[in-house]
Amino acid sequence: MLRSPTDLVRELFNDHVGAIGLGVAGLVTIGGVLEWGPNVTGEHLAFFEVLDEEFGLPTVVDNDANLAAFAEARLGAGRGHRVVVMVTLGTGIGGGMTIDGEIYRGRAFAGEIGHMVVDVGGPLCTCGQQGCWETFASGRRLDQMARDAAAVHPTGRIAELAAGETPAGRHLTSAALEGDEQAQALVAEVAEWLGVGLSTLIAVLDPDVIVIGGGVSRLGDALLRPTQRAIAGSLEGYDVRSPTPVVAATFGEDAAVVGAGLAALRKAHV
Repeated sequence: MLRSPTDLVRELFNDHVGAIGLGVAGLVTIGGVLEWGPNVTGEHLAFFEVLDEEFGLPTVVDNDANLAAFAEARLGAGRGHRVVVMVTLGTGIGGGMTIDGEIYRGRAFAGEIGHMVVDVGGPLCTCGQQGCWETFASGRRLDQMARDAAAVHPTGRIAELAAGETPAGRHLTSAALEGDEQAQALVAEVAEWLGVGLSTLIAVLDPDVIVIGGGVSRLGDALLRPTQRAIAGSLEGYDVRSPTPVVAATFGEDAAVVGAGLAALRKAHV
């Protein structure tokens, strides 16, 4: 059963809470309104207004990937770099960018990189478009790969790790980390598409560093090495460019949580 943000905050609330930070997946306005998201339920949800009225504390509501980028730029793998691009690989692909440690928002919704179209006429995405980047390189894609692999190889390691559950991306990634060749080949396929999208980001933004976070990032070098090879094969002028480091997030899956707390703490002390 879904719980409201106010219910969640009440569960954690005590005398030591001095500020509130909330990360939301989707198109979040600067005023803290979730306008819409392809992987979440609800539209025009005024999270900031509700939390501010209920608790009266310094409150920050932002896109979760923006907050992840903020955390990694200030305290994590992007620290010391001027332009940091954050790519979060979860259910979909989220993105955020910081310049000099501050979130770049464009007019409001910058960073929706998961919905760059990389294959016109490709698979249908939850956003309604076809061929979005996240349909090829995301946790959802790994989930589908795991189901397909287990169906074809019911005695394989992926099916074995699922142990009667519906095979999921976590089973595939665990098998890959163990050295299972089938799982590693599937990870390499995702890495190829990840590299294609990152090449576009590098060509457009030329960042100092790209930080990979979200659940899929736990693959570490098993994902990052083939991704770097894919970038080398698809980025124009690769041989004359200074290579853009692609690194794992310091805070892993918790980067958005750390960023929400950091942003709320800063607002409380402004």
